[in-house]
Amino acid sequence: MKENRVDLLLATSAAAAAVLLARALPFDEPPVVDRRIRRAAQAPALQPVRSVMRPLFPIGLPGGYITIAYLLARSLRRRRRSGGPAIVTSAWAGWLVHRAIKLVYQRERPRRRGRRRRTESYPSGHTTGATALSVTAARVLSREGLISHNASLALGAVPPAVMGIYRVLADDHWATDVLGGWLTGAAIGLACDAALGETRSPRVPEALRRRELRHVRRVRQTSAV
Repeated sequence: MKENRVDLLLATSAAAAAVLLARALPFDEPPVVDRRIRRAAQAPALQPVRSVMRPLFPIGLPGGYITIAYLLARSLRRRRRSGGPAIVTSAWAGWLVHRAIKLVYQRERPRRRGRRRRTESYPSGHTTGATALSVTAARVLSREGLISHNASLALGAVPPAVMGIYRVLADDHWATDVLGGWLTGAAIGLACDAALGETRSPRVPEALRRRELRHVRRVRQTSAV
């Protein structure tokens, strides 16, 4: 279908952008934009924000967002809606793909006193996983008539943005690592939805569905009388 082709084109474009960004980044010398953003993010005035966002760390781990994906898929199945496999696959792919990238591409993380040297900075794994899951879930839930279009846009954008900001504030990644995570996660999310979304046909709006159910109940009650 046309929508699937558009999704795959967008996914390919995002993946290509992530690759080009990786090729442009040096191993151990972050660009000026990364250094400036890091200095701003480590300002003492932002310490309260860092403390508030610290609970996001376990959510951005595979055990966090993959568990969320299974819970969403289970909820969809209980409601007899499709899209659960796409959501679960996007979460697993978010983890597996970013780990595969780090096996072949090395970039040094921000250096910090007391922390061992690490060379698996790009892309941000937390950001990749959160973005992949959010993009797929937003599209599935909107298509299934469970959330509005505006809510879908918010779900697809806000969690990845918050997770990416947290990873920079926590001084665990450069800003360009987060950008790479957004691009990689978006590519995964769009591809999974295009391949496994199961149904692309328009769904009956929830309000109309409820009216139809009420009508059926009235008919049955009348027939019983």
